[in-house]
Amino acid sequence: MPIPFYMLCGSLGAGKTTLLMRLLEHWNSQGHKVGVLMNEAGEVSIDGPRAGTIAEQVLNLAGGCICCDTKDDLAWSIAQLVQDYESTVIILECSGMADPAEVVDAVTDAYVSRMVKLERIFAMLHPVPLPETGMAELVTRNAIRYADDVILNKRDLYIPGHWEQFRETITRLNPHSRLWETNHARLDVTALLTAPQTRATPTNVSFGKLPEAEHRSEARASHHPMVSTVRLPKPLDRAKFMKWTKSLPEGMERAKGFFRFAGEPELQEFQFFPPRTSTVEPVMLLDEPDHVVVLIGRNYDQDGCRTSLLACLAS
Repeated sequence: MPIPFYMLCGSLGAGKTTLLMRLLEHWNSQGHKVGVLMNEAGEVSIDGPRAGTIAEQVLNLAGGCICCDTKDDLAWSIAQLVQDYESTVIILECSGMADPAEVVDAVTDAYVSRMVKLERIFAMLHPVPLPETGMAELVTRNAIRYADDVILNKRDLYIPGHWEQFRETITRLNPHSRLWETNHARLDVTALLTAPQTRATPTNVSFGKLPEAEHRSEARASHHPMVSTVRLPKPLDRAKFMKWTKSLPEGMERAKGFFRFAGEPELQEFQFFPPRTSTVEPVMLLDEPDHVVVLIGRNYDQDGCRTSLLACLAS
């Protein structure tokens, strides 16, 4: 542990379950024991039984959206797959109503991250206009923005011209992801699961119109591009840390962690969330978590934030 955790999100009806079945077939051929988490908005799972024909174990998180109604069930389900069923890979298929930002927040929890490591986020979209307002707009745009790979499915349903406009909109929302164009979720699963070491175009992958070179990063970080975990080998200096919380860059969307301050006995819980609000409060837990701070964001200097945080360690 931790074992790889994959997240599949995107539009309702985009073909997520079809891609899931292709991923399961690939992992099975590799000898993995795949655990599947199916989140569906209805009270009864429709796609779960289908996935159960291939997966080692399927747990249904039905009856609500995983980012709110069933979020608390996610950690328990992950623990069950890891400990009881000894899964070697876990994939979550989110409801088209689920906000990926909330799911990322849940799986990077200090406890959950002991069991699983967020490996990649796949967003699948299909040829319908992007929502302009409301929760659907937020969910769709977060799915695009958070994804490592954006998969544009059902290309055969798009007329020329409209497809290119749709693709350029996606690329503008997330210039860092790989962009795949396909029908019926047919793509090279091995290439999809392989994290690129550079931003050179891989086989069977189209980036669409890339931004200018100075506006994109050529090298892929060793950790997930959305999440950076900073381990703290000793207590922090309170004054330095509180000053650090006020210097977080605009690209930082979420930060959280557990640690101790030098000379203070209490375990501290740190939370940073929009709109640029932070809290540090003593907390009592039955099981002492690792002393870490998890940083979540886009387009910020991850190495710089890590270095400046470690500079807050007590002498």
